[in-house]
Amino acid sequence: MMILRDVLTLLLVGGGLFFMLLAALGLLRMPDLFTRMHAATKSATLGISGIALAALVYFGDFAVTTRVGLIILFFFFTAPVGAHALARAAYTCEIELCPATRRFDLAQARILCPTRGGLPSQALHEKAIALARESMGELTFLYVISRQLVEAAGGQMEANRVRAELETLGRGIVAAAQTQAATQGVVAHGQVRVGDPRDEIIHLAQEMKASLVVMGYPEINQVAEQHVAEDNLWALAKELQDKTDAQVVITR
Repeated sequence: MMILRDVLTLLLVGGGLFFMLLAALGLLRMPDLFTRMHAATKSATLGISGIALAALVYFGDFAVTTRVGLIILFFFFTAPVGAHALARAAYTCEIELCPATRRFDLAQARILCPTRGGLPSQALHEKAIALARESMGELTFLYVISRQLVEAAGGQMEANRVRAELETLGRGIVAAAQTQAATQGVVAHGQVRVGDPRDEIIHLAQEMKASLVVMGYPEINQVAEQHVAEDNLWALAKELQDKTDAQVVITR
């Protein structure tokens, strides 16, 4: 009986060490974060479970059994959740995929790209265009004129003048983005709307049943304003995912 127990313990320890070795090799050899994460979480969980079960078989009393059960449950509950959170954060922050990766989730994607124009938006446009080209999908650029800004102008005539100027500016920004897309073989649509930027982005994403919403990461010199802008961005991303079927991609 003791010999059987020792043999089973050695087999479980050996199996656990084998999976731990696979996890270590996966971290070293896999080409990007997502595949490394898969190797680390799946193989490491099996490895730790094997070693914990070996302790259960070897000692075989109630106290050890309880602890081993809790340890295994802890890893099986937390490892998938941690891996999902890490993958979501990596995808949102545009961690680069392995060049050999082929994506099928973007087939014929409907992509919405809110833009403010200017040099900071060039990288944003490039990302949206690349996703549209990759998926052979539909791309729409959106420029939103803040209604609050228009209404702040003194008097109705002044408000109309400001609105007209901003609409002209918005059409120019959207047209430039469409031209940028056309040079890369992507046909893009453009819209200029007046309202609350947050609401208009959500409304258009719902109207066009967007698959992806590509937004730029704020870059502000003042620390306090940067934190506020970041909080607003993440809040908008969460609201988009709650109210639409779209995934959110944030690019710098």
